[in-house]
Amino acid sequence: MTGPGAVGRGILGLVFSATAAVIYLPIVVMIVFSFNSGRYQVMPFREFTLGWYRRTFQDIQYLEGLANSLAIAACVSATATVIAFICAYSLVNSKFPGKTAVTLFVLAPLAVPLILIGISLRIYFVSIGLEPSLALVFVGQVLYVLPLAVLNIRNRIAQIPRSQEEAAWALGASRTRTILEIVVPSCKFSILATLIITFTFAFDEFVIAYFLTNFSITLPIKIWTTLVTGFDPAINAVGVMVFGFSIASGIVAQAIFMRKDKRT
Repeated sequence: MTGPGAVGRGILGLVFSATAAVIYLPIVVMIVFSFNSGRYQVMPFREFTLGWYRRTFQDIQYLEGLANSLAIAACVSATATVIAFICAYSLVNSKFPGKTAVTLFVLAPLAVPLILIGISLRIYFVSIGLEPSLALVFVGQVLYVLPLAVLNIRNRIAQIPRSQEEAAWALGASRTRTILEIVVPSCKFSILATLIITFTFAFDEFVIAYFLTNFSITLPIKIWTTLVTGFDPAINAVGVMVFGFSIASGIVAQAIFMRKDKRT
C-alpha cells in the first residue's frame, strides 16, 4: 500500500523532472544541431560537421563581440572584487548607526529585476549627457555583480578571528599592512572564486549591455541580433561554446570557494 510520503516524493520527482526537462532539453537540442550539417533545425539529422564552429571564428562580428565581452568582463571582475573586498571588510568590522540599512542597500540590486536596472541606468546616463558606450556597460555591470561579490567575500572575512588583527596591531602593524598581510591571504580562495564568478556573470550579461550601448556590440548582443534578424545555424555553435565556458567557470569557482583555507 502506497503511503502519503511515497505519493509526495513521487509528485516532487515529477515536478523536478519536468523542471529539468524545460531547462535542459533546449540546451540538448542546441548541442545536437550545432553538429548538424543541415541549415534548418529539423529532423532527420544530416551529416556530422564542425563547420558551424569554424564559421564562428571566421565571422568578424562574432570575434569583435567576443573581444569586447572578454575585455569588459575582465575589467568588471577586477574592479567589482576590489570594491567588494573594501566594502565587505568595512561591513564586517565597522560599527555605526544604520549598519543593517547600509548592508541591505548594498545588497538591494540582487532583488531588483535586471531590466529595471538597465532601463534606469540608461535614463540616468542619458539625462546627464553621457552617450551609451562600452564604458557605461562597464559601470552598469560593476553595479550588477557587486552585491554578489560582497556576499562572497563578506562571508569569508566574518570567519577570520578578530584576534589575529588585534595581535598585529599590538605589534605595531598599521591597519593597511594588517589587511594586506593577514586578511587578504586568509581570503585568497574567496577572492579568486569571486573573480571567476563575477567574470562569468559579466561575460554572459545581456540586458545592461543592450541598454547601455548603441553600436559597440558584446557577444550576447551579437547572438540576440542574429536571432531576431534571421536564424543562422552558427548560433548553435556559439551557444554551445558560451554554455560550456560558463559551466566550466562556475564549477571551478565553486570548487575554489568551497576550499577551506588552512590559515586562520
